[in-house]
Amino acid sequence: MEKKTDFDYTRVPHDYAHCFNHDCPRAAECLRHLTGLHIPKDVPLVRCVSPSVWPTDADKCPHYRTTKKITLAWGASHMAEEAPYKQAVTIRHAVRRLWPKTTYFRISHYERPITPDMQQKIARIFARYAPGVQPRYDYLTEEYDFS
Repeated sequence: MEKKTDFDYTRVPHDYAHCFNHDCPRAAECLRHLTGLHIPKDVPLVRCVSPSVWPTDADKCPHYRTTKKITLAWGASHMAEEAPYKQAVTIRHAVRRLWPKTTYFRISHYERPITPDMQQKIARIFARYAPGVQPRYDYLTEEYDFS
């Protein structure tokens, strides 16, 4: 069953488990269930949570994922622009060391977002080397957390 909403099924990872437990009291707030409701007609197969493991107590479901969106940061081309030059250089080097080179390349070319966890690590780097200066990302998006 396909519903018309702002849900973008193309953002769902191909191996993400869907849930079809329509009787679950938490179904309306579960990302796995929301994903199951939005399968396009041209997707013949999906991974799903087996009905044999649906818990009787929905509050203890290990497969539950919230539908609350997270803020993803994209790009870092002007991240330390507000900091004094010396601190900005130190900050840029410290931020680059957070990821392998290939990951940093993908982030700088908008192929991969900066997750909230990594945003916190970057904020700590700024607090250490340039107190009072906040990191500036190229843009932010609100998305579902499929991790």
